[in-house]
Order: sequence, then structure tokens, then C-alpha cells
Amino acid sequence: MIALSAMLALSGVGGSIPSVQAASIFSDDFESGNAGSWTHTSGSWTVVQDGSSHVYYQSGNTEGRTSAGNSSWTDYSVQADVKIDNFNGTNRTYLCGRYTDGNNYYAASLSNSNGGTLEIRKKVGGSSTTLATKTDFPVTAGTVYTVKLELSGSTINFYVNNVLQLNAHDNILTSGGIGLVAYKTAAKFDNVVVSTADFTTPTPSPTATSTVAPTATASSTPAPSATPTAAPTATATVAPTTTPPPATGSLYVSPNGAAGNAGTIGSPTTLDSAITRVAPGETIYLRGGTYTFSAPVTIERENSGSSSLRKNIVAYGNEKPVLDFFAESFGSTERGLQIYGHYWKVKGLEVKGAGDNGIFIGGNYNIIENVETHHNRDSGLQISRYSSSLSNMSDWPSYNQIIGVYSHDNFDPDNGEDADGFAAKLTIGPGNVFDKCIAAWNTDDGWDLYTKSETGPIGVVTIKNSIAYKNGQTSDGSSTANSDGNGFKLGGEKISVNHIVQNSIAFQNKKHGFTYNSNPGSIQLTGNTSWSNGQSNFAFDTGTHQFTNNLSFAGGSSDKTSGTDVLSTNVWWKSNASTNAKGLVASSADFASLTPSVVRNADGSFTLGNFLKLASGSDLIGSGTPSGTNIGATLQ
Repeated sequence: MIALSAMLALSGVGGSIPSVQAASIFSDDFESGNAGSWTHTSGSWTVVQDGSSHVYYQSGNTEGRTSAGNSSWTDYSVQADVKIDNFNGTNRTYLCGRYTDGNNYYAASLSNSNGGTLEIRKKVGGSSTTLATKTDFPVTAGTVYTVKLELSGSTINFYVNNVLQLNAHDNILTSGGIGLVAYKTAAKFDNVVVSTADFTTPTPSPTATSTVAPTATASSTPAPSATPTAAPTATATVAPTTTPPPATGSLYVSPNGAAGNAGTIGSPTTLDSAITRVAPGETIYLRGGTYTFSAPVTIERENSGSSSLRKNIVAYGNEKPVLDFFAESFGSTERGLQIYGHYWKVKGLEVKGAGDNGIFIGGNYNIIENVETHHNRDSGLQISRYSSSLSNMSDWPSYNQIIGVYSHDNFDPDNGEDADGFAAKLTIGPGNVFDKCIAAWNTDDGWDLYTKSETGPIGVVTIKNSIAYKNGQTSDGSSTANSDGNGFKLGGEKISVNHIVQNSIAFQNKKHGFTYNSNPGSIQLTGNTSWSNGQSNFAFDTGTHQFTNNLSFAGGSSDKTSGTDVLSTNVWWKSNASTNAKGLVASSADFASLTPSVVRNADGSFTLGNFLKLASGSDLIGSGTPSGTNIGATLQ
């Protein structure tokens, strides 16, 4: 056999293979002097002496293919010692799994191109595809490499010298034997072993259902023309999803990772370490479990991606990473995840318990998607300048997208006035958007777009397809005298900013559903529904605001609607009655259901069922503008 002392210890991004209980189902060290178990279909294959051992040698300069094993094999690993004597240019040598024939297989590929290249490749119906690539990896002629290809379901792992180098996912080929392919190379193979094992590569979590907000007690402000109802139980439905193929150069992080580890599945690193190491276009995959922190996790300003190569922090498959900051003390510097850089994407995480904001965004062009943030001691997610030295709006965070985020039960233990679901306030630039988000059970407001005279106007914020409910107290009833409890608070200190709010719903908030909060500008409110809030459903005392297709019903006090009622398409609640300039009147009969129901799905989207849906036959259907548009939100 090829001497192990001939191997090079290769540097790379991998870690050692975790121990598994393996059962060998095939092996060949060629010491018999023949290749009785193998069938070659092309090339020049012979068993030859190499040093003190026998090896299987392909000596031709055309493609050589040989195979062995059983076509019924599914999940297994195949390992071999590989030495390439001559690349004949920059050609490849493969170790193959799920090999059916020369036109159908998965392969671990080695070549000497680009300073040495490793690839996971597949060939289906004669067409080859590269699934994962690593360049600048030293692959030299005359050196022995122990190569291992591991196949488990759709997961494909490629190891070199017991170090995981590449990972990919593909489910086209499900079974087959093993193959050795020398594409125009002269190559030697030895010590081929096929094993079945309980592989440690991750698999998606099973289908589950979890409750993400407790059932509330009945609203303290009963709705006229409707039976008082309890706030909804916001449940989360989790459907199995396909684990995304990790990008080349991905880093893996787990709760028990170590900063000095390579960042592979088998040798995961820490989140702080991965953030400093991940390159533009690459992804940090967080394994499931609880990560405990006593200080903020910070992405510094100079640590940025680009418009074409974003940096990513993503939950691995269906696994749920939880960033727990409860060890922090209460205070303005004790945030959770701080993003000062640009062009980052964070997806699929849960952030809780921070001493201040759960997530703080001070950079530009970032995306936060399908995240849950809760029980923080200030706003769940805030966008503001990250340094008080940044006095110009051009330096303030701009063009960030917050998509499918659920922010709830955030509580300020000082006075209750700062813990909003979402705060885009004080010092933000243009282009920040909230889409398909939920703010509930926060002691202050659902959304807070506050401005101060010291810093002046902020950039226009767009909120769409979103819900704010039961703000003003947490789900366990915690509140303070200073808790405002607005659903959507859209200004402050009489500073004009023309925000945009579309197709959104506010219900059963302590104070107002939608409020200008002294913003005298021209806020555009289009297609929103506000129901059963403690005070006004719409509170816009002054300003030139633009109202189109909005629906108000059963508020605690009269709506105030300073501005333009575009084409008389708004139905208001004034003097304890429904009113509209064209004579439209809303009643409980116009709704399919006034029983609150908000169900949050695994992908961060939500459904309301029949709640606040217009009933069949309602004259509010099609009465908006443009012609045929409904009055009110359409989130069902």
C-alpha cells in the first residue's frame, strides 16, 4: 500500500473528521496483484508496484474510467489514496460516488489549475456541472492525498487528508456504486474503502409547530358593533425546507464552536470570529441552538460586502440559532447584534435579551429577513447612526430592508418609553423599508419614526404589508405609566417627513393605531385598516397628509384626518360612527371575522385567515381607487 508517510499535511479551511460508527462494505488495497473487483470501460488500467505496495494505475493520456460496487448503494462514503503522476496540462482526477456509468455520477475532483483546485462535480446524462469549488489549494504531481467523498441524502462532503474542504447539496442521483476517473491524467489509486456511517452532517429539522406569542386577555376597549375579542395567538408553522447549498468558502458556526477552529461543519468556529473572516459573497451558516453572549456582537464599519457580493449570516437549513444576550446589563451600550457595515444579510435567526436594542443597524443596504427579536430592554430592531460624530444625513443608515421580522415583548425597565418593536428614528437616511413585519406586545410603540429638533428631519421610511397590535404592554401584562402604545408612530417634534405606509393593519393597540405624532408633513397612507385601538384609529391632527383607500372601524375615539381624502375613498370612524364622503358605511357585517388571528409561517410571512377580511357582498369591495380596488388592507 502507499506509505502514509508520503502524505502532505495540507492547510485548509477544514477540521478533523468527527468520529462515527462506520461499517466497511467494500475495500481493495490491490495487494492481490489484480483488479478483479473492478470493471474499466476506457483508458489503460493495470495493477502495478509503487514502492512497497501495489496500486491501481491509469497510464493513458485519454479519459480512463473504472468502477466497482453495487448500484443499490445510497448513503455511504468512499475513500482512496490518490497520487497523480502527470496532469498532462491542467486535467482532473476523480473519486466518484453513486456511479451508474461514465455519464452519471458525483465526483471529488483534483486538478492543478489555478494554483490547485478542488471541486465537487456531478455528471448527469453526460452533462457535467460544478457544485462547489476551492482554488489556490496545493495539488501537486507525485504527492499522495487521502480523498474522501461522503454522500448522505442530498448532502455531499469532500475531505482531503481528513479535513473537510467542500460541501454541496444535490438530490438528482440517489444511488450507485463507486468509480475512479483519470481525465487525461496518469494517476494511481490505493486503499479504496466504502463505508456506511451515521454521518454528522446536518439534516433539516422535523416538521414542528411552535407558539411565538401567548394568548392575550380580552381587549380593555370593546369594539362597538362587535363582541370584545382577545388578541390573537401568533403561532408559527414550520414546514420542511430544503437545506440551501452552502456557497464556496462558507463558514460554519455552532454554540460549541471555538474561535481558532477552521469553520467547517466538523470544526465550527464562533460567530465573532466568522464575522471577521467571511469574505464578500460568502456565507456564515449558524447551526441550531442557543448562543450566549455577555457583550454585543458587532460588524464594524469597514467590514462590508458590495452590491454584487453581499456578506451573509444565515440559519443552516431548518435549524434555529438563538442569540441570547440576557447576560448583558441594562444600558445603551449593551446591544445585541450591531451592524455598522454595509451589504450584509441576516436571515433565520432569533435575537433576545439584549440590554438595549436586540438588533441595531448603522450601515447601508443591509437586509434583515425572517428574524424574530424579543424580550430586549429597548427596541427589538433599531436603525440609527452608529456614531454621534455623524452629523450629516449622507452618513446615516440608508436603503436597509427589514423583511418578515417579528418583534415582540420588548420592555424598557427604566420608564417603558423606549422599547418599540421597530425604531427607525432620530438619525436615518433615505430608502429604509419595512415589509411583511409584525410588531406586537411591545411596551412602547409598534413602529417609532421619531424626529428631534437637535438632529432635524430623517429620510422617508416606507412601511408596507405589516401589522402592529397590542402594543403598550407585554404579553404578560407588564407596562409603565409612560408606555405610549401606538401601532404606527410616524413623527416627532413638529418636523415634516413624508413617510409612506401601505397595506398595513393596526388593531387593539393601547393608544392610536396610526398617528402623525406632530409630523405636519404629507404622509402617504394607502390601503390601511385600523380597528379597535384604545384611542383613535387614525390620529392626524394637522398636516397635508394624503389618505387613499383607508378603513377605520370601532376606534375608542374619533379619527382626526387633516389632509386630502383622495377621491373620497376613505371610511373613517368619527363620533362613534362610520362615515365616508360618498355615503359608504362600515359595520361588523362588512368583515368576515373580527376575531383576531395572526399566524406566522416558517418563512417569516403571516396569514390572518378571515380576520378583518371584507365579507362577500360588502360594498367596500371594489369601492376604492383605481376602480375595483378594495377599501382597507388586503393581507389575507
